Amino acid sequence: MRIVLVNWARIWEGAAQGGGVNQYVQALAIELLKRGHDVVSLCGGATHTPPTQQHANSASPPPAIIRHPDWMGIKVFEVINSPVLAPSLAQFERPLDEVSAPALEKVVGELFDHLRPAVVHWNALEGFSIGCVSTAATAGARNIFSLHNYHTLCPQVYFLRGHRVLCRDFDNGHACASCVKIVPVSAERAKYHNAFDKSYPDTDTRVIALSQATSQLRDSLRWLPASLRAGASLARLAVQRPTPTNPLTRIPNARPVRSADDSTGSFPHPGPSRTLTNASGSIQLAEQDTRGASPHLLAELAPPPPADLSLPQFQPITNDIAPEPPSSKPPNDYAKRRAAMVEMLNACDRVLAVSSFVHRKFASMGVRDDKLATLPIGSRINRVVALKRDLVFSPPPFDHAQAAPASNGSVPSPSRPICLHFMGYNNYYKGLDLFILALEELEPEYLRYFHVSVFALDGHMIEWMFRRIEPRLAGLKFGYAYSYHDIPWMLGGKDLTVVPSVWWDNAPQTVFESFACGVPVLGADIGGIPDFVQDGVNGRLFRANDREDLKRVLRDLVRRPWQLNDLRANVRSPKSIEDHAAEVERVYEPQPRT
Repeated sequence: MRIVLVNWARIWEGAAQGGGVNQYVQALAIELLKRGHDVVSLCGGATHTPPTQQHANSASPPPAIIRHPDWMGIKVFEVINSPVLAPSLAQFERPLDEVSAPALEKVVGELFDHLRPAVVHWNALEGFSIGCVSTAATAGARNIFSLHNYHTLCPQVYFLRGHRVLCRDFDNGHACASCVKIVPVSAERAKYHNAFDKSYPDTDTRVIALSQATSQLRDSLRWLPASLRAGASLARLAVQRPTPTNPLTRIPNARPVRSADDSTGSFPHPGPSRTLTNASGSIQLAEQDTRGASPHLLAELAPPPPADLSLPQFQPITNDIAPEPPSSKPPNDYAKRRAAMVEMLNACDRVLAVSSFVHRKFASMGVRDDKLATLPIGSRINRVVALKRDLVFSPPPFDHAQAAPASNGSVPSPSRPICLHFMGYNNYYKGLDLFILALEELEPEYLRYFHVSVFALDGHMIEWMFRRIEPRLAGLKFGYAYSYHDIPWMLGGKDLTVVPSVWWDNAPQTVFESFACGVPVLGADIGGIPDFVQDGVNGRLFRANDREDLKRVLRDLVRRPWQLNDLRANVRSPKSIEDHAAEVERVYEPQPRT
């Protein structure tokens, strides 16, 4: 059968663009192709050409579809100049464009009319509109929608208000309007135009020659007004004959000393200041004094107040799902968008939830339970591990007798360090900062038994926090970006993979990757993580966004390190992408009428 897989990112990019969702789509496409299907990839929303003279008065040229050369035998189409930008935050300012975009729906509908697919499998709606889903049904296709994230219900994807606090009441869309900083769609589109020009410079020699000639003319003409201005200025200064200033006055904020008052009176630094008073006296601090060591001494003498741990962003998170409270406010565009998205999902032939939590969450938001099916994804990581089996070696087992708690109640001494590993992105959602804060607060007699390994994209932003506890750790390895085929090497000899998510993480692939390498998981009890990690069986769970509970588990690992032997013994490889493709294939088949 002909199957169209839709996602906003280009399929050949894998996780490099589009993260875990695109990595999944890539793997699924190849398996479906191997199973004899005609597989098509459709992406859009991320490529925009600058306006031409023909469209000078419009924000962007009209949408069009191009075909890229087949990739791995898969037909690849891309919507260029989609009026719906991708990824999601770029489009946040204009939620209703994701409901209806007639020009986009016209070209997508024409493609579906040409292809006549049996199935269109939507793995994201970013870059597309609800109307595009309808065009697939009109072309005779079965619409299958996979819920890899919450984009359909939350235009910033994570259900985290202000990127920090779980959203349990969107107040008829009014909470969305003030949720995150809104960047104008026009500004985002301009960035895409610039990126297009850099990636695809015009190679027409006539265009290049014209551009060069224009630049040369502009550069030469630039000298004429400058020359005229310089001549006029010289003539004016010659008449005025200015007196050179005292060189001492060029020193910023300094003044000459001419009297006793200049020597003995106060001379405060310009800008706001504050008086710091303590038991030993008081001192006036200029808040904007940046000379030399001033900022460090200001921070030392007047440190910022400690974080208020009673604030919502520091509270533990649970997997409780409760109906949102009613709102007295009229629905705004964000509320209309959510209602339309729920209606769209209910019109699909099947909606696939990647974990039971995702199933329950979407059902609570109005998606019909008879449309929903829980179907965890498969992973190609098993295949990668099979190619590098020697890299996923087990660490030495812990000696039960040697690690037993001492009779005097002191901290036991594990026979070797406990190796913890984090891999993924360094962003708030993935919880790397929660992990380091818990380690920082852990008592030295426990901390010294942990060897920590971190491989995080954009990890340089947080590396300094790990480096300052490095002397107290048994060891530290810190890296940044990594390739998919590095995973077996990174996890070889590790005791636990840390997955400290602080949002309702749908079903993090890091869990599957860890299990494929035989490594148990220390994970937050949130979202889809507890679907796969059983506390005390194949990993340990702690209450999400709760540093105290994470520290409790870390202490327990030091006191009873032999539990890691049993956890590793209970780890099983995740579902393979080959088995998953067979499951999805059955979903694609038309269902008998009842």
